Order: sequence, then structure tokens, then C-alpha cells
Amino acid sequence: MSLASEKAKPVDVVRDEPELPPPAPISKSTAALMVYLYQSMFERPAAFRPPRFDINKLSTSLYGMGFERDFLRKCEYQHYWNFASLFPALEDGSFFQNSPSGRSHGQAYLRGFATLACGTSADAPWHRTELNDTFEQSLLKDGYKFSGRTLVETSIDTAFPANFAILPGKIDLLGDLSAAMQGGEPVGVLFLDLDHFKRVNDQINHAEGDKCLKEFVHAIAPVLLNKGKLYRIGGDEFCVMLPNFAAQEASATAERIRKLVDGFPPFGGIVKVTSSIGVADSETSELDTPEGLVSAADEAMYVAKFTGGNRVCLWPPQPAEAEAAAENRKKPRRD
Repeated sequence: MSLASEKAKPVDVVRDEPELPPPAPISKSTAALMVYLYQSMFERPAAFRPPRFDINKLSTSLYGMGFERDFLRKCEYQHYWNFASLFPALEDGSFFQNSPSGRSHGQAYLRGFATLACGTSADAPWHRTELNDTFEQSLLKDGYKFSGRTLVETSIDTAFPANFAILPGKIDLLGDLSAAMQGGEPVGVLFLDLDHFKRVNDQINHAEGDKCLKEFVHAIAPVLLNKGKLYRIGGDEFCVMLPNFAAQEASATAERIRKLVDGFPPFGGIVKVTSSIGVADSETSELDTPEGLVSAADEAMYVAKFTGGNRVCLWPPQPAEAEAAAENRKKPRRD
């Protein structure tokens, strides 16, 4: 259509908007993981232990998200908030038209429940479990990720590039920290070092060492999705910036990373690699500059490394641990 003909049209003509593509379907496997996640959230883990979340507050949360009252009443009085009962056809396949990749008949509800499942831990990461990670990874394959409490579609390729040297470095980290701290928001920093990494290079080869670094970054990428940013400080040293994370939340994230690395099989079949992680946050007194924050996380990492490794240490470390680390650091080490 020419510009002239466009101008000639009356101003009250309603133009047809381009039809937006439908949201990506949530797969059957992701929905099944969501059922397990809800069961873990609202069921008692043991006879005398309360569930992590109060099921009596679930209807209020869903209503606030925009679910209709009729749907909520049906859930409450017909299904008694048993999530698996809300979608009984998940089990026999008819909900997904008997196809593992088929589009279900209730995608809007599935997306709503997915939002609630992950949104409940957005501000309380200590409630998260490994099932949350598995569920979010499955969602990512379906084309969704979380931005804060919001479920959004994404076409971003989350595969890490072959050249991991393109990761931002320490200068970028200090600049990002400065901007965050000037904005007044709390920020956590993790300083990560791979234990026994030197042995991979020395006892096997540098190609296996590169493989180790790439597997490390691939493994922790889902943990940091929409939460933090990864920086490479040196050969096997990395930092993570976690905006709006205080010490407790940052430590929980560090522990999840430590467990992932601890699960790696021995590289070359002979070298077991683990991680030592130091944690510091800007709300701790005296840590009011980017340099001071990174230095504190670095110091905490060395305390973790020289008191056995494969652990997380929060700054400031316990005096006894700091003293033991200082003594051990003087001893010769192979890595």
C-alpha cells in the first residue's frame, strides 16, 4: 500500500492488526513435572512436618493472578486442591490429544499454574529444591523462562558458545557492581574456584581442561537464569553478581552450584573436580565498594578452599576457620 493511499483513508477506519502467533504449548513432560512440584510444595514431607506452603492460601494467590472465581470454586470444592486431579487427562494423554508433543486443551491454565509454581520462590529462593530447577529447565525447552515473577516466552538460544573466553571479566564486574550499588539495591557476589582443576590440565591435557570449564558454565547457566550474571576472572576462577540478593539467598544459590559441580564425573576418568565458593553481600558492614565486595568474596573463597574445599563460605569467615586457612595456605599444594 502506498503512502498516498494510506493518508487518503478516513481516520476512523479500523485497520486489521496482524494476528499474533499463539503462545508456545507447554509440553506433557513439563506439565508432569509441574504436578510433582505442586505435590512437593503442598504435601507434608513427613508425618509431623508441615508442608512448605499453606494450601489454604492457594486460592487467594490464584485469584490475584487473574484466575476466574468459577474455576477456583471448582478446584476447591470438586478437586480439594489436589493438583493432579485438576488435569486428570495428563495421565492418559487425552489432555494432550494423545500425543506427547500435542497442544493441550487448557494451555492458559497450565501457564498460570507454571507461573505460580515458580513465582512462589522468586522472593524466597530458600524454598527452592532440585525439582524447581528440573521444572524450569523443561519450561525453557518449551520456550518459556521467568523474569522475576513473570512467565515469558523466549526464543533465546541458551546454549553456551564454544568460545567461553567471551564471558565478561573483572572490569565488567566492577562496573556492573558500581551501577547496582549506586542504585541502592542489595547485591550478592559469589567467587568460585574449581578445586583440582590444575590436575585436569597436568595429568590429562588442556583440551580436557577446556571441556571442564565449558561443562561448569553449562551446568550453572540454568541456576543463574534471570537471577545473576557470570564473569570469568581468571583461568578457573569465576564470579557471579546477584542483584537484590542478600547473604542468605546468595549462599543458597552458591550451595546449588556447589552440588552441581560435585555431581560431575571424574574428568578423564581420574580427576574429580569440585568447587570452593566465597559469598559476600553489600548489606554487610564495611562492604560499600565494588572492589571491597569482590575482595571479601575472594577471601571467603580461599577460606573455603583451604579448609577442605568443596564447600561454601560466607564473609566474614569464622576466626578459627580463617586462621586454619591461613596456615594451610602456607603449605605446598599440587593444585
